[in-house]
Amino acid sequence: MKHLKLIVLMCLVVLMAVTAVACGGSETPGTTATTTPAADVVTTPIATAETTPVATTPVVTTPVATTPATTTPTTTEALPTSFKGLKIGETPISDYTIVYAKSPYEAYTKIPDKKPYFPVYDFDHETANRLADLIFEMTGVRLNVVQDTTSTATANEILIGKTNRTLTGGVKLSDLATDDYIVNVVDTKLVICGGEYGTTWHAIDYLETLFADKLAQREVNYAFTKDFSYTGNYHLVVIGCIGDSITQGVGASNQTMFSYPAQMGRLLWKDAIVHNFGDSGSTMRNDHGDAYTKTTPYQNAVKAASTVDIFTIMLGTNDSDRFRTWTDRDTEVYNQDCLSLMDTLQKKNKDVKFVLANCPAYFGSGSFGSANMRLIQKALLSIVNDAGYPTTFYDTFSATKTLRAHFPDSLHPNDMGHLKMAEAFSEYLLTLINPVTDAS
Repeated sequence: MKHLKLIVLMCLVVLMAVTAVACGGSETPGTTATTTPAADVVTTPIATAETTPVATTPVVTTPVATTPATTTPTTTEALPTSFKGLKIGETPISDYTIVYAKSPYEAYTKIPDKKPYFPVYDFDHETANRLADLIFEMTGVRLNVVQDTTSTATANEILIGKTNRTLTGGVKLSDLATDDYIVNVVDTKLVICGGEYGTTWHAIDYLETLFADKLAQREVNYAFTKDFSYTGNYHLVVIGCIGDSITQGVGASNQTMFSYPAQMGRLLWKDAIVHNFGDSGSTMRNDHGDAYTKTTPYQNAVKAASTVDIFTIMLGTNDSDRFRTWTDRDTEVYNQDCLSLMDTLQKKNKDVKFVLANCPAYFGSGSFGSANMRLIQKALLSIVNDAGYPTTFYDTFSATKTLRAHFPDSLHPNDMGHLKMAEAFSEYLLTLINPVTDAS
């Protein structure tokens, strides 16, 4: 029991010391407590188990590797720009030859003094070259281009225009309407042809669109099927030239071939067809015996009017030869008869347009195409427009006043004079056929 009391006492002393330290207290000097055990008691100090702190391994927090949220752009694969393979049926395009129809004007180009009048003449050849360029762009393959009369027919041909090749399957190129064209596979041949040279040219527009559409669908291996057949349409503007001897072609070595309307037709072949309704000696005024409205060309113009888009009217050179007795009343009659002519043509075609052209330059001493007539023609423009006939004005005089050398009789142009007139007039007509639109 004594031992137990002693142990309890010692524990209390230790507890009080620990509490003092924990509370920040300090020992009082000289007051060190000592316990003297009784003589018969051997005390073995109680081994106080030292508390070894638990080794705490610091928790290393490894930051989570945060990958910045990057938006991977949606990459749209670029559209192909060419074919890996292009075939007609089962045959690669590389095995083909492009064959074009011989131009009817080729013979003239072999005559040295006529060649200058055919700056443009080999129409289907130009179309064939355009197709060769397109195929090269689409495939990297350059096809040979040959004329039908200088090459032997083979199975693998692309035919341009009305060639001399025999076609099967009831294909009759002569039956094509002016504005129609076909792109057909006939047996193993690809036939491209229009009713006119210009529509054959514009058949290549269709092929450009077809190839672009196939590539847009990522169809990089394309073949024309053995039954491929397409009929398209492109409107060639029809121009009718009304006039007197200058329009008819007097002064040219061959009026049918070298009049300015004929030469305009060759220059404008991709865009238009030009008809010549000129009649030598004709006047605008109907009260003269040589009035234009009393002629066969006038009757032909009226018959064709439903298909004509633009009529050019160049009448007045012969009227002005009457200026020796011309009065204001004559001007009124001239104007009224022009309105009557336009009215007749417009009744056949409500959408027809007109180009009023003044007289060409006259290099003689008479009154043909005088300055007074040019003033009357210029003033007439607003009169016919106000009356409801959509009309523009072409200044033939300015286009011919420097061409003295090409008007050998002072009044009528020679072949080169007609060509110069055709070039200038064609340039003007193109502004009506293909007007420039304001991009703004």
